[in-house]
Amino acid sequence: MNKKTIMTWAPLAFSLIFGILAVSLHHIACPEVIPSVYIQAPLYAIVPVIFPLLEKFAKIKIPYFLVVIVTVQIIISVDLGTALNFYAFIPNYDKFLHTYFGVWCAQLVYYFINLWGGQGMKMWGRLLLVMLSVLGVAAIWEISEYAMSLLFGTDPQLWKAALASGGHPLADTIWDMIVAAIGVAIFYITLLIDVRTGGKIYRGTLSAERAGEEEGV
Repeated sequence: MNKKTIMTWAPLAFSLIFGILAVSLHHIACPEVIPSVYIQAPLYAIVPVIFPLLEKFAKIKIPYFLVVIVTVQIIISVDLGTALNFYAFIPNYDKFLHTYFGVWCAQLVYYFINLWGGQGMKMWGRLLLVMLSVLGVAAIWEISEYAMSLLFGTDPQLWKAALASGGHPLADTIWDMIVAAIGVAIFYITLLIDVRTGGKIYRGTLSAERAGEEEGV
């Protein structure tokens, strides 16, 4: 097995390992077992397989650093956050994750905008599209959390905690959207630095090349 093959499948391997450990230790880490974890963790663990499949069948090569970042998001949110209850142990852990999501999702959206011909757009148009797209994905995530609470009786949006502390039930949802937008703003800053320094941050990885183009495929 060569180095390229190992790197290609390493994110999936790590995701599966952490997913298995998270499911195995969930009943120990959480005082109250969450049934959805036994569905959620295995499903999210196989998400990294999408990237090599995209490269093989759609000839879309996602920058490797983004593959790693997305895999880390799965591990720290689903495995550590939900299954191993880091949300309860670490203050503002949820807000950190949503900010982190805003950064890498903005990078990924910007990559696809370029891949699909967006390089002909004005920069402000691309950046606006990035913000709107990330907030749209964040809204879909909040809808999925609400659906999970209805289906499994869990409290991913922390409504019970908000009511118990006298806060507003929508506060967690709104702040999740706000910090995701902050994550996009962080991406804007890194992109500006990248442009001003001649590509020293992203090194052209977000220019969106299709797999095999460099070999003339």
